[in-house]
Amino acid sequence: MVLLRGDWFYVLLLFVDAFFMTRPYLYAIQQDNYRIREIFKNRRLRFVFLMDVCAAALFIGIWCVFYFLQTRAFWGFLTVLFFFIAEFAMYFMEDLPTRKKPLKYTKRAVRCLLAMSAIATVTATLAFAVGNAHIEEAYLRYLVLFGFPLIYPLIFIVFGSVINAFERLNNFRYARRASKRLAASKGLIKIAITGSYGKTSVKNFLYEMLSEKYNVLVTPASYNTPMGISKTVNSLDGTHDVFIAEFGARRVGDIKELMRLVKPQYTLLTGINSQHLETFRTQENINREKCRILDVGENGFCIANVSAMEEAESAIKNKKSPPNVIFAGIDGVCDFSARNIYTTEEGTRFDLIIDKQEYPVNTSLIGFHNVDDIVLAAAMAYKLGVEIPFILDAVERLEPVPHRMQLIRGNGIKIIDDSFNSNPDGAKAALDTLMLFDGRRVVLTPGMVELGARESEENYKLGVNLAKSADLVLLVGMKRTDPIRRGLLESGYGGEIHIYNSLSDAEDDFENRLHVGDVLLILNDLPDIYDEKS
Repeated sequence: MVLLRGDWFYVLLLFVDAFFMTRPYLYAIQQDNYRIREIFKNRRLRFVFLMDVCAAALFIGIWCVFYFLQTRAFWGFLTVLFFFIAEFAMYFMEDLPTRKKPLKYTKRAVRCLLAMSAIATVTATLAFAVGNAHIEEAYLRYLVLFGFPLIYPLIFIVFGSVINAFERLNNFRYARRASKRLAASKGLIKIAITGSYGKTSVKNFLYEMLSEKYNVLVTPASYNTPMGISKTVNSLDGTHDVFIAEFGARRVGDIKELMRLVKPQYTLLTGINSQHLETFRTQENINREKCRILDVGENGFCIANVSAMEEAESAIKNKKSPPNVIFAGIDGVCDFSARNIYTTEEGTRFDLIIDKQEYPVNTSLIGFHNVDDIVLAAAMAYKLGVEIPFILDAVERLEPVPHRMQLIRGNGIKIIDDSFNSNPDGAKAALDTLMLFDGRRVVLTPGMVELGARESEENYKLGVNLAKSADLVLLVGMKRTDPIRRGLLESGYGGEIHIYNSLSDAEDDFENRLHVGDVLLILNDLPDIYDEKS
């Protein structure tokens, strides 16, 4: 194996190209908790690889033409140079910072980025050196460079899996340290919240209520993975009385792992539906995994939404020591509930029932689903000793969680931002809330994803419900939203339907579609991995 003096220029090109090429692959696995084996389920990444194939085919064709020239060495060098420039430009144009959830340059991400860039460069350089030693016609060795982007996915999968093994060991050590720290915090009240929807809202509402009496540490934003929770635990000190952790789950075993990490005495189950059915495989898996939140100690309890009563009771039957489960919510008769709910675009007022006593409250939050979340949080706060006047004061001050039924007013148009995610229950609640508003009702949606075999059926139902509540429907994605369009048309929808290739295309057309007095509901802004172009 040998490298010629001028070959170091190619090595530099390889490293620069590998660095920028690694970013979209790293972004894809970061969005799926660093799982590599399903990397090409990422639609955007498949599109990027297709562009690599097209670029390689184009420049190999040019390279073949120059093969028949006497000056082919010079032209071959130029062809490779421009190939790498094209590759660099293509990956540089992957505007990751502008994405809805941009690539986060965590310590783990930086380690992976630098390691994969170095490994890919070394692998390609070794192949190039072997070519120098065994190929008499130097012009042929350029094929190694053209093939680099085509074999890169294999390099990333193989060596990324090795890197992941070491990272898992590091994460295990980090999580174990966090678990020990939580266990060593004597007297600390530990609360966990999970469910298919409403987790972050209930977490924020509960934080406001408990803060009336306790010093509370809460996982920020959507820090609902083992690493996110472990990072939050780093901020835990002797002044904290309560730790609230949101538990996210996309696969079987996720809740079990988080319960082992936090070991909460008190838990909340917000509700269960088919969200993430694609990754859970079956509804039974979802029910079983979410109901692991019931596994509290004999001195603890779980506040569960009455809507999940059937699933919870089914799970309890299979346990030797039935946990203490307290049901709450607006869909049933229980000690913690709400009645006389009156909601408008200005807010909501209702009678909050705490331990069978009624208390009138007002909140600026809109929609029945927020009342449900308030009831769950109030039940937990009351059971943990927060006095009722303080709970009621907290309810009065509650603010909407960003991108979750957040009302934005401006330029004569009211916007209901429910773009964080979507599921069948959340979509129905959003449309019910939309009906509270006067004016022309406009809905912008790309539909729902990760519902597995039920995705088409649920999106069709969404179209049926849209026909009852929207005057104008803006759909994002030609193929993905076809069930929604069919649901609209087969329900006799008489309003306008416009379909766009991307969210940016729809936004560019707002000036032609929206008018003063309109109410725009943004229902589910898809993650970047579901880019229609891919």
